[in-house]
Amino acid sequence: MNTSASLVPGVFHFLQHGNVTSQDWQALCQAITTASLKLHWQPDTLGLTTAPVICEHTGNRLYQFDNTLMGLGMLGFNGERITHQAGDPFILYQRQTPYALIRCDTRGYPYHWLVMVVLLLANTQCPTTWTIESDIPVKQWRKVAHWLTHHCQLPVSPLC
Repeated sequence: MNTSASLVPGVFHFLQHGNVTSQDWQALCQAITTASLKLHWQPDTLGLTTAPVICEHTGNRLYQFDNTLMGLGMLGFNGERITHQAGDPFILYQRQTPYALIRCDTRGYPYHWLVMVVLLLANTQCPTTWTIESDIPVKQWRKVAHWLTHHCQLPVSPLC
């Protein structure tokens, strides 16, 4: 559990401005699956000693690393609640959804790496669909972008 008194970066805001076409959504989901598998099986490529534990959006059930992060028209995940590594759920929709969550505070828990991966890929695949903001330092975004480009062969557009 994070017991530090200092603020830990990990707040993401993402406002959706429109729907994602089926073709773009499929490409985005495929890229996310590629990256999540790399993160799970080779976390050392991102400088991590172990892969972050990724659960479904409530943080209660572990995901198997396949395409189960994605449901029909949405993708969602969280950290693991039982080990106190869950923050806000991260949920992204294919269709613009009224009252959808547009904020995710990971509290710096390890699943924030996958949040960053998804947002960088979403910004690249669908550059006009979301406005994305975060308190994560630019240097960390660049590290994840470099990892996606060089280790996953998924070139991404910078957020900054």
